[in-house]
Amino acid sequence: MAVKNYFQLVRAPNLFTAVTNVFTGCAAVCATRPSVETITLLAFSSACLYSGGVALNDWCDLDVDGVERPERPLPSGRIAPKTAVMLAAGLLVAGVAWAAMVGAMAALTASAIALLVATYNFGLKSIPVVGPLNMGACRFGNVLLGACAGPVASMRALPFAAFMMAWVVVISLISAREATSPRRQSAVKAMVLAIPLLDGVFVGMLTTPWLGVGVAAFALPAWLTARQLYVT
Repeated sequence: MAVKNYFQLVRAPNLFTAVTNVFTGCAAVCATRPSVETITLLAFSSACLYSGGVALNDWCDLDVDGVERPERPLPSGRIAPKTAVMLAAGLLVAGVAWAAMVGAMAALTASAIALLVATYNFGLKSIPVVGPLNMGACRFGNVLLGACAGPVASMRALPFAAFMMAWVVVISLISAREATSPRRQSAVKAMVLAIPLLDGVFVGMLTTPWLGVGVAAFALPAWLTARQLYVT
């Protein structure tokens, strides 16, 4: 099915984890509930930046995946490389555009994430330690993107952003040899899909338990879609 190929390309299950990061950043800095429009714009921005980043990653890894993961959409030929890179570029631009509708700080943060995505895919991911740190920095920025929902700059989101950065750095280090290790694949999958649960705990601490439960509930569609689609 053609649509499923694109869902695989953009790691559809992981998009829920990107969006819940935004909720954490927002909860950390907003004394009052922000408008639904603001949260929606930032959530769309986050999802576009994430999906654009992983699509670009698959385009850059086409030769490697042709050997290690030949069944994936690009090496199998189900999606043309030109289509994938154009989609990736369009999604990254859209991510910045959605953020710009919230404000200058959001646009700057989204642009920084897009730059980190580019530096990771076009060189840094192959460097030990540096690559995982770059990947973690993308998640750090994603939480701060949610913090842009606040009326003024705040430091309150930094500890949560740092935690998510560390979590993703560990995931990246474990995933370095996942292609040949089913145990590593399972561990990485579980850690990625646990992110909405972690964000739910953070939001519950920062606001109300019920809001935290609502955020944690994003883990359900993430897990359900991950039964049909890969997450790394």
